[in-house]
Amino acid sequence: MLHFFCLYSHLTAQISADKKLYDYVNTIINDKHLKGAFFSVKLVNFETGKTIFEHNPELKMVPASIQKAITTGIGFVNLGENYTFKTPVYYNGTIGADSVLNGNLYVVGGGDPSLCSKNFPEASPETVLNKITYGLKNAGIYVINGKIIIDNSYFDGNHSTSETVHSSWEWEDIGSYYGTGIHGLNFCENAFTVKISCKDPAGMVISPEYPYAETVMADIVSDITIIHQDSLPNVMPFSSPYANKYVISGEMPAGKETALDCALQNPAVAFEFWLREYLKYAGITVNDNSIDSVFDNKKCLLMEIESPPYRKLACFTNYVSHNLFADAVFKNISKITTGKTSFSKSSANMDNLLKSLKLNTQDICIVDGSGLSRHNLITARFMCEYLSAIKLYMPDFHLLLPSPGAEKSTLRYFMSSYASKNNKDRIFLKSGSMTGVLNYAGYIVNKNGETMCVTIMTNNFTCKTKDIRPKIEQLVYMISELN
Repeated sequence: MLHFFCLYSHLTAQISADKKLYDYVNTIINDKHLKGAFFSVKLVNFETGKTIFEHNPELKMVPASIQKAITTGIGFVNLGENYTFKTPVYYNGTIGADSVLNGNLYVVGGGDPSLCSKNFPEASPETVLNKITYGLKNAGIYVINGKIIIDNSYFDGNHSTSETVHSSWEWEDIGSYYGTGIHGLNFCENAFTVKISCKDPAGMVISPEYPYAETVMADIVSDITIIHQDSLPNVMPFSSPYANKYVISGEMPAGKETALDCALQNPAVAFEFWLREYLKYAGITVNDNSIDSVFDNKKCLLMEIESPPYRKLACFTNYVSHNLFADAVFKNISKITTGKTSFSKSSANMDNLLKSLKLNTQDICIVDGSGLSRHNLITARFMCEYLSAIKLYMPDFHLLLPSPGAEKSTLRYFMSSYASKNNKDRIFLKSGSMTGVLNYAGYIVNKNGETMCVTIMTNNFTCKTKDIRPKIEQLVYMISELN
């Protein structure tokens, strides 16, 4: 009799929980802001594999950046948490007693997205460029009688054939830092800052923050309209891969200033410029003589610059939702496993690797690693199955996803109105958003300590994201309070 009572109580509690979620999801889908939009939810108990709740789990929807959770997880399976990107530096020729290298210096890109990133002290511009400078001095080289040669071919060959951006990325994205291309040699996250000021009565003042900008970005053109009203600046950079021209378009209120992060379209050129500046400051001369015909092409390794370990890169990728890092991993996985690095080959490779985890990929489409393309399509069902599979492979994968309130993350202000720290510490989510898209996927530990794989996706709404997010925050809170 006691066994029957316990079973009855469990079923009643489960039905009650389902009913609460069902009723609340009903209010969401009937909200005026989501009229005609797509809404999908799936909630699975990780330990038992049982579905706790679902609504439209088979809808194929644009994932946006929750796709990074897939990319970074497959990176762990195929690269390993201690994997590092490597950028070797070589020289050829001979080093004379007069400290002259009669040969060239070669920097060979290895696809490292963190090379000279300001977000990693061990990979900062100063750290990397100083390493090369000290390496030359330790080798007894104070004069390079040849050239500095940057090899940018790691992913896609030379400039004329390289595929740095996906063909379906939107025009308004690829001029901005978050749509910057993936190169064999990346530099400063392939971004630079432009400061725009309307405080000068004479007109607009646009100035690149970095001194190399005037050297390697030949042209920055203003198509900005100055408006005389109190509003926020609304400007956007437009450019294209390997272009030397940027058009800044939009509206700027008179008397205001703003900073705009733009895509660095030719990072190899910028890297070479900065390296030359560092060498000059350190007293190392580069003569730029053409002496290739004098010596053979045998190269000697001077040093190898390594990225931070993959786990650290993957965590950063998911926390700040960095597109460059995700797509560099996406292409590098394919480079390591198949030797092919185009987006199409990397996509086919990703499909095969997901199948190797016993996942059914028939109803999904993955074309990049970042989720920046609207050609990507996944379902809440697939996402939950993936989250279960990757957690079986890597039990602490949830720690690579931010919790609400996490500093320097896309969840910094998520659920800010929910004060319980204990509650937030049981939530680990990757967010994904673009115009008309707001998604969350990850893990929530309920009050009984059970881990649940969660996917919540909204597509094709026409209201502002701020009108939708509080409703999803409430849903996440309700899930975390389940018994």
